[in-house]
Amino acid sequence: MMDLRHKLPLITAAVIVTLIMGTRFVSSLLTNDIGGVDPRITLPPNQVQEIRERQRRQQVQAFASVSEGEVSRTEERIREATALALAASLFAATESLAHRIPVSDQALLSGVKKAGLLPPGMQQIDNSVLVTSDRGTLQVRYLPETLGIEVVSVGRERTDGPALLLRVPSMSTGNDDTRDVVLYMATRLDEITIPKPFVSEAQIIALGFAPEPLRAATLPSVDTAK
Repeated sequence: MMDLRHKLPLITAAVIVTLIMGTRFVSSLLTNDIGGVDPRITLPPNQVQEIRERQRRQQVQAFASVSEGEVSRTEERIREATALALAASLFAATESLAHRIPVSDQALLSGVKKAGLLPPGMQQIDNSVLVTSDRGTLQVRYLPETLGIEVVSVGRERTDGPALLLRVPSMSTGNDDTRDVVLYMATRLDEITIPKPFVSEAQIIALGFAPEPLRAATLPSVDTAK
């Protein structure tokens, strides 16, 4: 009896150690089982198709958003170039009737600016033939002999659209009572060579530009002999 009483603390300690070791062993088994679960998820065929269709719609929407943005900005730049070309042509015609024909591109654009005819949002760059806008840079070209006007517009970014060339035909001294404004648009965004001033349409097209319809942009003919 005395031996058992002396050994009781040792027996108790052994039982506690056994319980601790057993708990750790069971815990390690459970951990291994949990870590061995296969993470792959199998989806029904119809759900896979639905996910693919959703991704396709998102891609189409993203492409449409970019395309619509480019179209919208290009249209805005066409309006800017048209407004600048008409302002320059109006000023040149007025000065011609007063026998004060501008002698150069720079003189023409400076006169347009001084007359307050620059379209809203445009600014002349350092008394040059260049004008800036929110969407790009525009260049005014001028042919004093016939009062011909061209405006070249280049976007700031790719999303602003392709290069544009707007031409107001030379003022006729004949019987034509209207002169159509002609628009040429680059057929690609990169590696475009801007045509030299007042070259033929064939040369413009050869450089990668295509004529585009431009409605409601005609000017009255001016008889420079008056």
